[in-house]
Order: sequence, then structure tokens, then C-alpha cells
Amino acid sequence: MERGTTVVVGAAYGIGAAIARRVAREPWTGRLVIAGRSDDLLAALADELRRDDLEVDAVHADLADEGSIAALVAASRDAERVAIASGIYTGGSALETTRAEMDRIFAVNLFGVFFTAQGYAREMVTRRSGSIVAIGSISGRFPRMGQIAYGASKAGIRQALRVLAMETVPLGVRINLISPGPVDSDMMSALKADHPNVDDLAVGSPAAFRPRVPDGRVGRTEQVAAAAAFLLGPDSAHIAFHDLYLDGGETLGV
Repeated sequence: MERGTTVVVGAAYGIGAAIARRVAREPWTGRLVIAGRSDDLLAALADELRRDDLEVDAVHADLADEGSIAALVAASRDAERVAIASGIYTGGSALETTRAEMDRIFAVNLFGVFFTAQGYAREMVTRRSGSIVAIGSISGRFPRMGQIAYGASKAGIRQALRVLAMETVPLGVRINLISPGPVDSDMMSALKADHPNVDDLAVGSPAAFRPRVPDGRVGRTEQVAAAAAFLLGPDSAHIAFHDLYLDGGETLGV
């Protein structure tokens, strides 16, 4: 199997770091580029993953900055597989949310993720080969109390990437999305802080219109990483436009 360049954006922590660790072990990764805003965390992860047969490069990237996105793509334009796990979270009342707060969340979760995918897709279509996976959320499919900016940004990126995929799939470039439910990560800790009455997100909350997770557990970052590796790799060569729920069946109750 030919080994190429794999890029993980948002790799400093959480789901992105788990994806980086997973794809570093895949036989199709010869060079791994990890990108994000925390240079110290990226450097430590690069040292952890670097070995004789794997080249690992850490690149500073801020998806709220168009120039930073362009520099990242230019530094890894040969990428055959790209996972985009960058995302920021905020909670709050829809009646109270400000334009500035919406702009801040959309700058990363919608515009930043889209233009990163677009930049790599432009390179990939010239070779008629490539795979892109982004991390969405089931919050982008149905409303969550207190998640106006986050949910709207995830709904937007789901649709934006599906439209982009309509153009790229005939040109050999697959784009897919993974939409997790609650995952045991730094972002879930922030979500719990916004719902102090919900001790266990898997139990659900009628007051917050949050369904129970049927398997009784929240997800793990390693499970999201395994799904990302599958969608990036050759075993999923006939899968495109897909939005993979990874939610323990939570959407069954919606």
C-alpha cells in the first residue's frame, strides 16, 4: 500500500489528538502533519508519535485566520487524507446571544473548517485522489437548548461540505462528516458546565430537550478516531457525502 501524507487539523487535544494518534499507526500514513493553535501541545504530540518510519511535522494553524489556513495547505499540499477536528464551543440563550459571539464561533466551526476543506480539495482534484473527513455534531441535526451558535455552525458546515462534495466526488475526492453525540473530551466538560442540572449527559434531560443515550454511555475520543481512520482509508472508498452518527443511538429519540 502506498504511503502518503495525512493531515490532522485541530490535533492539539481532544478528538483531534486521538485522530492523530490513530492515523499515525495506519499503513497509509508515511508523513503526518498535525496542526492547531497550541504549539507546545503539538510539539509534545509530535515527539510522542515520531518514529524512524514516520515523519511528523507540527504546524501552527488558526482556522479563524484565512492566511493561516493558506499557509497550512501550502505546507502540506501533497496530502492524500485530511481530518479536520477543529472546533470551539460556547453556550448561552438564543435570546441573549450577540452578533460578536456568533461571529467568533462561525469563524472557526463554519468558515474555518470549510475553507480548510476547500483548500485541500483544490489540491486533491488536480490529482483526482483524496479523502477529507470533518468532525460535525448531532447538534447540527437537531436543536439543543443553550447551543444556538454551536448548533448553527455545525448545521452550516454539514451542508457546506455536502455541497463541496457534490463537486469533488466526480473528480476523485471523497468528503465525509462524523457527527458525535456527547464525547468524553474537553468540549464536553464545557457543555456540562452549561447544564449543571445534568449529572450524566447519557441520562438525558427532559427540561433541556436532551434525549437519553440508549447504550447509557457517552462516547470516547478513540471511538471517533477509529471512525475517522475508516472514512479516510481505502476500506471506505465507496463512501461519500456520508454523515456518520456516533452517538450511542441518541438520535433514535429525536
